[in-house]
Amino acid sequence: ALVGESGSGKSVIAQTILRLLPKAGRIDRGRILFRDPAGDGGEVDIAALRASDPLLRRLRGGRMSMVFQEPMSALSPLHTIGDQVEEALRLHRRIGAAAAREATHEVLGLVGFPDPRAAYARYPFELSGGLRQRAVIAMALICDPALVIADEPTTALDVTVQAQILALLRSLQQRLHTTVLLITHDLGVVANMADDVVVMHRGEVMEAAPLRSIFANPRHPYLKALMAAVPRLDHEPGTRLACLRDLDDGHLQAIERLSERFRARAQRNGSVDGPHLEVKALCKQFAARSSGWFGARTQLVTAVDQVSFSLQRGECLGLVGESGSGKTTVSKLILRALTATSGQIRLARNDGAPLDVLALEGRELFDYRRCVQMIFQDPYASLNPRLTVRRILSEPFEIHRLCTPAQREEELADLMRLVGLDPRFLSRYPHSFSGGQRQRIGIARALALRPELLVCDEPVSALDVSVQAQI
Repeated sequence: ALVGESGSGKSVIAQTILRLLPKAGRIDRGRILFRDPAGDGGEVDIAALRASDPLLRRLRGGRMSMVFQEPMSALSPLHTIGDQVEEALRLHRRIGAAAAREATHEVLGLVGFPDPRAAYARYPFELSGGLRQRAVIAMALICDPALVIADEPTTALDVTVQAQILALLRSLQQRLHTTVLLITHDLGVVANMADDVVVMHRGEVMEAAPLRSIFANPRHPYLKALMAAVPRLDHEPGTRLACLRDLDDGHLQAIERLSERFRARAQRNGSVDGPHLEVKALCKQFAARSSGWFGARTQLVTAVDQVSFSLQRGECLGLVGESGSGKTTVSKLILRALTATSGQIRLARNDGAPLDVLALEGRELFDYRRCVQMIFQDPYASLNPRLTVRRILSEPFEIHRLCTPAQREEELADLMRLVGLDPRFLSRYPHSFSGGQRQRIGIARALALRPELLVCDEPVSALDVSVQAQI
């Protein structure tokens, strides 16, 4: 296992081994020695091979393969799963179409697809995140490689699917006698999978040792800090996770200024007794069309079934469940991004009577959306890549017609400091930020209108442990 936070150089090492570095990158010095157990016993220095070398083309995909981090972007949306898995086999083996299809069915069954023949004809958007990741693993294993590089193979998956993927990788490794280089920031995954561990920070190796030694006796201060950033069930109530980097003075001053504004508004509006948000018997059904011999049929799928809970003012309520359990659907129903089939959602506003959220229309709904904001799960997909950070953060103020341009600039600078970013970054585009920094921009956008209720949909699932602790 190669361990470290975002930006430590883990994925660059994986790209270097497979010679997939971007054009701006080059190998300055050092060697990458690969000994193929199916070869003549000699070693190949991959770093010395030219990009056009036929040996490199045979090794990459044939004897060395990679499981990429994000299964949705690693798979082509225009081709079926069968086509994409089979492609590697047809490129690296002399094999007929029928035999290739049969081998693809076999490997799809091996990685746990319930119906491999049906999965062969499916497109990626028809599969869950866990099944997409299984398809990427099947693509990596189809040529029976000696080395599999798994780059954050479980980052975007929930804990139950994560456990299934890790169990699958372990059983395949034992059955196929494959060497695995596991790249991860998750120390739980490391404890479950690794024999040896290398800890990286800013492109350098901080510590390298067998698994037991790393966990029983961590020596380097960076590794100790990384372990302290991991949430544990035995944490005392109110205990904060240890952050690898402290908050600076500008950040603390911005927090104080914005806190004063929040407090002033709360005192002006007064307080209301009872729950702040109340959800009763909430239901949501989706219509799913299926086609057959006798035409298309519409089938109702229940995503949310009689869900009830209440949230007190100033409280944090955790809504927990695996993928597909209905958590995100509930959050979208609260935001009125989806329309509920039945049930009740009531919000007790500071400045008036409780609102019947499901009955709101027009201007009332517009005002409601100002006081309820959302932090989205995926910091990559939730920011418009064509807008600068200044435009992204200005949008809420423009839509709700708040602040003069001069006041807005001051607000934007405070919001950036509040989430620990330099106000000078306002002119940058989202692609120039890391995942953790993009999530901070998403949080700043959600806080721009000073909402009464914040809905956080998996706000740290795409981030490494040290950034999770900061967020």
